[in-house]
Amino acid sequence: MSVEFRVLGPVEVLLDDEPVAVPAGRCRALLATLLLRPNQFVSVDELLERLWGNDAPTTDRAHKTLQMTVVRLRQSLGAANCVRTMSGGYLAEVGPDELDLLRFRELARAGDFAAAMKLWRGPALANVGSELLHRDEAAQLDDERLGVLERRIEADLDRGLAGELVGELSALTQQHPLRERFWAQRISAFYRSGRQSEALECYREVARLLVDELGVDPSPELRRLHSAMLSGEDIASTAQPRQTICQLPPDSGTFVGRERLFSQVEEKLASADGVPVIVLSGAPGVGKSGLTIRAAHRLRGRFLDGQLFARLNGASAAPRDPAEVLGELLVALGVPVTAMPDGLEARSAAFRTQLADRAMLVVLDDAAGPEQVRPLLPGTAGSAVLISSRKRLVQIEGAHSVRVPPLSVEDGTSLLSRIIGKSRASTDQTAVSAIVEACGGLPLALRVVGARLAARESLPLSSLARRLSDEHRRLDELAAGDLEVRATFGPSYEALSDDAATAFRRLGLLGATDVASWTVGVLAGGDGERLVERLVEANLLDEVGLDATGEPRYRLHDLLAVYAAELVRGEDQQLVTAALRDYIDLLLTVVGEATRVSFAADDLPPRPLTPSSALDRSEIERLTSSPEAWLLAEMVNIDRAVVHCLDRGWADPAENLSQRSFSYLDSFYPQERLEHQWTLVRDAAFANGDELIMWRTHFQLQVQILLRGVTDEVLAELARCAAGFEEVGAQAELAIVLGALAYYNTAHNGEPQLAIAERAVAAAKKSGEPLIQLSALRELGTMLANEGRYADCVQVMDDALAISRELDMPHEIAGTLARIGSTGLAHGDLERAGAASREALDLMIPIEDDRGTAYCAVLVSQVDLA
Repeated sequence: MSVEFRVLGPVEVLLDDEPVAVPAGRCRALLATLLLRPNQFVSVDELLERLWGNDAPTTDRAHKTLQMTVVRLRQSLGAANCVRTMSGGYLAEVGPDELDLLRFRELARAGDFAAAMKLWRGPALANVGSELLHRDEAAQLDDERLGVLERRIEADLDRGLAGELVGELSALTQQHPLRERFWAQRISAFYRSGRQSEALECYREVARLLVDELGVDPSPELRRLHSAMLSGEDIASTAQPRQTICQLPPDSGTFVGRERLFSQVEEKLASADGVPVIVLSGAPGVGKSGLTIRAAHRLRGRFLDGQLFARLNGASAAPRDPAEVLGELLVALGVPVTAMPDGLEARSAAFRTQLADRAMLVVLDDAAGPEQVRPLLPGTAGSAVLISSRKRLVQIEGAHSVRVPPLSVEDGTSLLSRIIGKSRASTDQTAVSAIVEACGGLPLALRVVGARLAARESLPLSSLARRLSDEHRRLDELAAGDLEVRATFGPSYEALSDDAATAFRRLGLLGATDVASWTVGVLAGGDGERLVERLVEANLLDEVGLDATGEPRYRLHDLLAVYAAELVRGEDQQLVTAALRDYIDLLLTVVGEATRVSFAADDLPPRPLTPSSALDRSEIERLTSSPEAWLLAEMVNIDRAVVHCLDRGWADPAENLSQRSFSYLDSFYPQERLEHQWTLVRDAAFANGDELIMWRTHFQLQVQILLRGVTDEVLAELARCAAGFEEVGAQAELAIVLGALAYYNTAHNGEPQLAIAERAVAAAKKSGEPLIQLSALRELGTMLANEGRYADCVQVMDDALAISRELDMPHEIAGTLARIGSTGLAHGDLERAGAASREALDLMIPIEDDRGTAYCAVLVSQVDLA
């Protein structure tokens, strides 16, 4: 059995291709009303209005009469009956191929406009005697028909059928004299078929008509067409889309950039299965709403049935009820208030029905979460959804996420220039750059400063730039009228769980720097991975990729970091200090693991540390499986940790962090930077009265100064360090500084300093540190050789070699063998020199020490050539 219902002309029902007689009057009007809302609930009240209008009987009688009408309709339809009873109303249940209206819309959506138009058999509802239906429903259907007809004609024009269309368009402009789209197509048909004079006369005709009838000039489209003809251009199609719903807010005239994001949106729309749902998310103030609205305007041509828009107030304390939003959208779609379904599920179903088989773009601005959004999604392909939200809404099945980053410096500068005027911006480009940088690429912040500058034309740009440079005042400066950056951050922070809020605040201690999840965990005293997920989902923490170790890194936006720092200053400072110290201790523990094999025999021994228990040992080993890569990834945070220590007078961890990290990272810093840091740590230790740390850092400072050359002054400072270490009984440090004194005095004065070297060996033995003894013995052996006491040198060097082999440190063994080789070569002991230098080279190659390998290779060559 096949059933077909028709409303695009006289209302008809066919059962197995045979007509079914539907009684005229209210039965036919009832069927038409239900078929115009296929598969959609229609309330009793709306049906009463449609069937009786202002002449409806009393309520009880009307309901009974309606029931009788339904019964009569069902009886007349027989096997073709499609009327289903619902609570409080009825619906017509029809398949997509059973109703000509559904087929018409599907063909139009697919672009087969000619086939769609063939379904029309005359005026809609031609045999239905209802003034209300003709006024409200048939008129809308006819407008929909004309819109598809316009698109069919446009397609024919593009196919080169201009000459064949002239007659049809002449008739259409007579039937619809005020529909400018048909006039534009008629003019285009004349022009494209080579009849330019008739095309110009046609334009003059419509221009006179519009002035006479409406008192208006031709539309911009008609005027552009006229101008193109006068200039002899090869005009392209000027077809304008049919009149559709467009609720989009105005597009911003100062919008800049974002082309890459627009491309992403378009790609995801094209590749999506089912209903495309694109979520544009990002930090507060990053311009999500503006981007979403701009993208929606750019996509209008793809969604010819219209664009719906709803603000969901997700960032407010009271996000909008989706049932309320659905009510507004249904009204916009033509559903009368009196026919509005009750309840969220019913309204959601009605909304999906309205959008079924239509090409509509639904724009949902500032969504609170997935629960608010899910009821607002269409159910069929053809429509699409653009959502802006502070959250990523990954819980929505099939949703595609597009993250909105801050503006680039170039785009930020362009935005500010548009707001305040290019001429004013050009007066102080340095200040403009500083303002843009202080705003961190947030469009909201740039609009705020733009509004302030626009309100005070005499305010120097440099003055505002200077005020914004102070982080403690920056958010105060980023406020103008009802625009305030701090206020837009608040709702996102307040929506966080307590532990995530703590994590956000504590990150304010570190500022805008890349961190790993373990950093978040130790600062907040919780599960770092889980806390990071919550902050990322809330778009209060950015994912910035993987570091050199493969660990994910995260970062607060610059202004969010300022906001977090404000919040953490309001927290209990004892708790904050304890959290920061836990972080410093853990960082020092991991630095210690990463650098435990980085110290040479002539380095100061690192200070002992108490391992932190904030991370499992296995996790620390995983993090530092590539020590150099981890140190580079955390280099900035180590620097900032030292600053935090100095701010709080924690000289011990400051010195320990500096020495351990600089054992590898010193080559990545300018010398002035290293000297400055050692000076700061030394001064902090002096202020605390910690003599050992003071002398250790003073010695490290002198080592840096020595890189610029040996002077009497720096040698005197080394002697002061030796005296200081001797006074505090630090034998290990004393041995190292005496070894340095012996070496640099010899280099500076040209005379071996055997006495100092022997003092170094004595102090090294007292220290009980084999590595330091090794360093002292090597230095003493070298000086003995330089004094011509080669036999004594051999004995001392053999003692050093024995210690190095006991330590089982290939680098130190190779270093000792190289000393043996060079001293042997200098004294003609080629057999000893050759054996030692070759073994040293063999050890250097596997440990990938390029400099040491090169030195040993040269030494081997020198011995061979001797």
